[in-house]
Amino acid sequence: MVIVSFSLQILLFSQLYVIILIIIRKGGSFIKKTAIKNLALSIRERLTSLFCGDDREELLFEAFLRGAVSVYMSENALTEEYTGAELTRLMSCVFREHEAEQDIAAGAAVVKELLSEIPSGMWKSNVRFIGQLYQYCNSVKKDSILGGLRNSSRVGNENMATTTQIFTPDWIARYMTENTLGRLFSAHCGFDISKLEYYIPRKTDKSKLSPEKITLLDPCVGSGNILVCAFDMFMELYRAQGRSEEEAAVLILENNLFGIDIDSKVCRIARAALLLKAADYSRNILGSAVVPQVYDTERLDGCSESFSGAELFGSLIRPGLPLSKNEAANGACRILSRKYSAVVTNPPYMSCSNMNKELLGYLKREYADYHADLFSAFIVRCCELAEEGGYLGFLTPYVWMFIRSYEKLRRMMFNEKTIETLVHFEYSSFEDATVPVCAFTLRNCRTDVMGVYIRLTDFRGGLALQREKFLAAITDKDSANVYETSSKEFEKIPNAPAAYWISDRVRELYSKYPPLGSISAPRKGNSTSDNDRFLRLWHEVDKHKMNLGSSSIDREDTLTRRWFPYNKGGGYQKWYGFNDYLIDWYDDAAEIRRIPTAVIANYQYFTKAGLTWSTVTSGKFSIRQFGEGYIFDNGGCCIFGLGEKKNFICALLNSKVFEYIFGQLNPTLNFQSGEVAKFPVIYEKSEKVERLAEECTAIAKEEYDSYETSRDFKRHPLI
Repeated sequence: MVIVSFSLQILLFSQLYVIILIIIRKGGSFIKKTAIKNLALSIRERLTSLFCGDDREELLFEAFLRGAVSVYMSENALTEEYTGAELTRLMSCVFREHEAEQDIAAGAAVVKELLSEIPSGMWKSNVRFIGQLYQYCNSVKKDSILGGLRNSSRVGNENMATTTQIFTPDWIARYMTENTLGRLFSAHCGFDISKLEYYIPRKTDKSKLSPEKITLLDPCVGSGNILVCAFDMFMELYRAQGRSEEEAAVLILENNLFGIDIDSKVCRIARAALLLKAADYSRNILGSAVVPQVYDTERLDGCSESFSGAELFGSLIRPGLPLSKNEAANGACRILSRKYSAVVTNPPYMSCSNMNKELLGYLKREYADYHADLFSAFIVRCCELAEEGGYLGFLTPYVWMFIRSYEKLRRMMFNEKTIETLVHFEYSSFEDATVPVCAFTLRNCRTDVMGVYIRLTDFRGGLALQREKFLAAITDKDSANVYETSSKEFEKIPNAPAAYWISDRVRELYSKYPPLGSISAPRKGNSTSDNDRFLRLWHEVDKHKMNLGSSSIDREDTLTRRWFPYNKGGGYQKWYGFNDYLIDWYDDAAEIRRIPTAVIANYQYFTKAGLTWSTVTSGKFSIRQFGEGYIFDNGGCCIFGLGEKKNFICALLNSKVFEYIFGQLNPTLNFQSGEVAKFPVIYEKSEKVERLAEECTAIAKEEYDSYETSRDFKRHPLI
């Protein structure tokens, strides 16, 4: 093991930073994301070495924000003085006097020194850059928390903001705002939509409305990227109506844009971003009494009963009338008690399995049908915050489109709302999200407008390529990546997946022919809660204690022959294989039954012959045959009761037909028994299919048994 001294690490890091700066200088106004992230991490490293004590994070943030804002103002010629007092005077809603002024000033100087190496082109009217830097400053902490989630830990209240904050890429923020605000501007203000690069034309209801009456809320505002995009759009609207930039800047901040978040730090960045964006058009906004309508719920718990748990639940709260003298509480209450023309956001993503008890309990209580993930509850809350007939825009994981646990969310959107546009991104294109995502816009009412779906799933290469393909798709009327579908069509398939790209013929199959579940029994099995304790590979077990080929489980027999073959999934393997594991079923699994979280399901099917597949896989679906004597778990789901249809069903589920249809309806690489059970089956007895399925199974078994890792290995085929 090589141990590198701390001083050597610092030296190596410094050399890396110099290389990054060289790349930045040569790159003009463009910097790769990895270089920005490394620069942000170097800022955090330097600031961490300056501060100590319980208030380190607070001081680090103050120094970062002051330094970053100072550089932005310098690069955009907004002021010549950058002392703490001057910044507080110019943006009193962002900066405040601090008792550790000297320490913060020293830290801000370090930030300015490091950021001064960034080309001026990166700063010009690009206030969103500050929020992006801040996200990357927190990336090490976030990665550490996410690593804990993989070890089955849950996110505490103190880490909720850091874990769920994801910077919204500029072009996606513009897509969402242009297809919500842009729709409103076109319908009510006669706005020229030809200026909107990401706009997808849809039918709108024309009427007159003053720009001051059009409002947009981001209820998960973060560093304000969406609001900044919306600011530019409102400015263009006011300009088109003959308003001066000075007047428009004030109107936008006071009447049009609203934001709220659980994190006071990012809300300060958002307020700074909006003021600096306004100052790009009217410098007089700095130092004026105009304050962006952005509030946080971080310290509102206790202000009133309405805000109990506000630091965790944020805009999911439905407050009553303000009963507090706290202006922040009253401001948050006003924001969360009114309706908006448009609600656009990138909500937090968190599976219910990672939520702490307090958050999960709240969602089950207040959003019972939508608690599978935090984002699904936010979609529902945003619909409540939007006016009837208003518009909504979201960037979320795309699991809601297909997975059964989001069926009620889907049906709500299909039956009560109108999906107007949707961009379906490639699986790994949005690296910061760590999950596959989609962006979409809704009308907050039911209309007969067909949804436009942009399918970008085949284009690997990151968000830059996704943007290129998106723009190509919306400008090409004959693009193969554009689909126009009514959400009514989704109801024709069980559980109503948003499979916008499938043909009418496939939909007809689901409505015309019986599902697999009506002629067989797809089942999921055990969850031991402690596989390390109860599972072994077959070669780790005394052969005299193995229980192989049994047609039933006899409790007395399990006292001596306690180890049964166990189907628990695996990788991609058709026809036969993955028979490596045994499970300890001593005394009919008495020890497993004592574990409160363990599950023994479908016991009546244990030791029966059938078909099995891997529930979770990194590739395609594949199914295998197995004989009597097996127990199975929820990672190796099984089908029983097939009788003479077993070979036919095995062949069907291993076929290209099944791969095409089922893969289209379930692109999440998670193949649950309930999903497989819905597949339509056109059964017709065929001797040819029977013979080919038996041959394929025999060939697969012979190949599998030719390796020493198989229980049935006899000798190597080359000997």
